[in-house]
Amino acid sequence: MGLYLDMHSVEAFLKVAELNSFTLAAESLCITQSGVTVKIQKLENILGYPLFHRTPRHIYLSPQGEVFLSRAQSLMVAHASALTTLNVCENIQNIKIGISDHVLDIPLMQTIQSIRQTYSDLMIEVKVDSSSKVLYALENKKLDIAIITQDGDKKGGEYLRSENYRWYCSPTLAFKQDKIPLITLRESCRMRKLILDLLLESRIPWFDSFQGGGMDTIIAAAKSGLGIVPLPETALTVSDLKELTDASHFVSLPKIPSARIVTYNNCLDVRSRTMLKDISQAIKNQMLKMPDADEFVSLSRLMAV
Repeated sequence: MGLYLDMHSVEAFLKVAELNSFTLAAESLCITQSGVTVKIQKLENILGYPLFHRTPRHIYLSPQGEVFLSRAQSLMVAHASALTTLNVCENIQNIKIGISDHVLDIPLMQTIQSIRQTYSDLMIEVKVDSSSKVLYALENKKLDIAIITQDGDKKGGEYLRSENYRWYCSPTLAFKQDKIPLITLRESCRMRKLILDLLLESRIPWFDSFQGGGMDTIIAAAKSGLGIVPLPETALTVSDLKELTDASHFVSLPKIPSARIVTYNNCLDVRSRTMLKDISQAIKNQMLKMPDADEFVSLSRLMAV
């Protein structure tokens, strides 16, 4: 009887080779670390040689593993192609993506539109909500993919890039109260809770000048001069920068720590994983296009002129 390669084991091998970690590969594949280990051992037994060299702190491909890597990648491409042909003949597959409202911006929306055209055999549904609600929906199998923001002390998910935050307000903002006029999203928003803790720690008094709505709503509120709003740098368009400025020029405010943008998934098939990889790469590429802090402040001042 001939030998056959298990595609799940091949996929596990590629994920370990990509992430250089059994733990991260297990998280990405939604299985246990021991499950990944078993799959790799099964593959090594069939092939007859070790695929990785392991040390207490590091893992790296063996010479045989490096040779097998390109073959495994070609095998997965062929496998995905075979499934795609079947998908065209069958019902279109639904993929539900949940995105944090702090992550969704124009470049990401354009990416999703491009992905829909590329993966016409997938029916992609997008739902936008707070990170906590998106993750809850994923855990309850109501979503296939979650793209959320995550505080620095939390772990899990596949890291995509960092998200930096700033305080913004209208250049014409004027307030006589001793308290900061604060603009935030809903009560359950992760960012609101973080901001309130920062203000309390810095002993800066505040009041809810405007609360609720979506990102567009709170940006509009800030443009109207209703108060100061904490926002991701990527949330603002060139047009927004003409009407908003860095609020730290007007009042002393604490630095907002950056957050991690991560993705989770509910064990997708090969075709859907390929689609998710394209989305993830597009989000990572945004980081390469972002200005650094000094350049961002200069750009904000320039746009306000």
